[in-house]
Amino acid sequence: MNNGNGDNLSEKAKGSANRDTATTITRPVATIGEFFADGSMIELIGGESDGNLRLLLWDGANETIGPLIEYGGVKYEPAQFPRSLLREWTLPTQSRPHGTTRELLAGICKLIEDFAGLPARSASLVGRFVLCSWLVEAVQVVPALVLVGPDMARGNRLVALMHCLCRHGLRMTGLTPAGLRSLPSGAGITMLISQPTIGDKLERMLQEASPRDQKIPYRGGLLDLFGVQVIHAESIPFREHLSLRTIQIPMIPGGEQLPAFDPDIQRRVTADFQAKLLSFRRAKLSAACKLQFDSSRFCFAMRELATSIAAATPDDAELQAEVFDLLRDEDEQIRAGKWVESSAVAVESVLVACRESPGGVIYVGELATIAEEIMRRRGENITMDPGVFGKRLKLLGFKTEPRDAKGMKVRLTEDVCRRALQLAHDLGIPGVDSGAPPEPTEKGA
Repeated sequence: MNNGNGDNLSEKAKGSANRDTATTITRPVATIGEFFADGSMIELIGGESDGNLRLLLWDGANETIGPLIEYGGVKYEPAQFPRSLLREWTLPTQSRPHGTTRELLAGICKLIEDFAGLPARSASLVGRFVLCSWLVEAVQVVPALVLVGPDMARGNRLVALMHCLCRHGLRMTGLTPAGLRSLPSGAGITMLISQPTIGDKLERMLQEASPRDQKIPYRGGLLDLFGVQVIHAESIPFREHLSLRTIQIPMIPGGEQLPAFDPDIQRRVTADFQAKLLSFRRAKLSAACKLQFDSSRFCFAMRELATSIAAATPDDAELQAEVFDLLRDEDEQIRAGKWVESSAVAVESVLVACRESPGGVIYVGELATIAEEIMRRRGENITMDPGVFGKRLKLLGFKTEPRDAKGMKVRLTEDVCRRALQLAHDLGIPGVDSGAPPEPTEKGA
């Protein structure tokens, strides 16, 4: 007798088979772009006529363009974005030969000199920021370009030009921490921020987004807002930690009449240079990621910024060497600032002790007294707590011996003196490049 169970089992088997088949049909991966270990890459590009997003696959020899790309057995499709963002987001529509890195940089610098009226040094720095935005995966900490000064019109002109040139450039104003968190994660956006002031909370978040491998928790997920930052404001009271990755370009009124830079010219510049810069990116990104740049001539605080700027020209050693001249003023300013910083003064006190009692022993309290005298002679009347000073020495890598009745002490061995000299060089303390410990001279001497 048939009770219908056979038919039911048959239907269940069919349903199970259909579910198994469904699990093998995977949806394409929505992407903003991919960079693979073999140097291949997928780039998000705009549509030439309909405005719909497409993907460009470059495998090192050939390119494939379409709304759906397959690579390594995985299918990719463009991620979706609000139309308001797409209208303002700069994307290339094709790739076109860019010539040499030197030729491309020269062309960008000429645009900056002509349309923004910047002098050659400033134009050269800004041009390298543009190239860096296309190779941003090669840097550990993104640089920030700050445009500050009374000529707001010139600043606006330069921001508009960088919107035409930078990778994934997005102009914004009225930006808040909440607005920053609403941006697409992992898009490598070049943030072009123009507003009167930058608040402390926004400044901190921009700083937190600058290291490559740091993500910001948001709504149960992690935001990746890593991308070059361009900030145009009337005044920016940045703290030291941000200024160390910042290049300031003064917006000073000039007497010359700048040429027109109307929307039609901007469209032509965008179409021409975005295509060349996409070609530059796919040709140079692997080399930039492998670049070994010797930044030891800079003070320690400037090395990451210098390395990031050098990475913009990864195949041209002469252009990399120019970074030393381009950043010389910033390096000297930081070195001068280190002259009275607490870590620098702690190192100097050890150097003074090494000069006066090589191979001897000195108590931490005595080193603190030397540091107070160094500060006093430079116009800073500060009392050094021996306990706090001892902790500073430990953080700098100096070992203290067990406490006795007079406190903790440091043995001034050759290794200790050698470390103090190396730290002095790394911290940019003036007067130690010759290898001689500095004298605790009066301020300005």
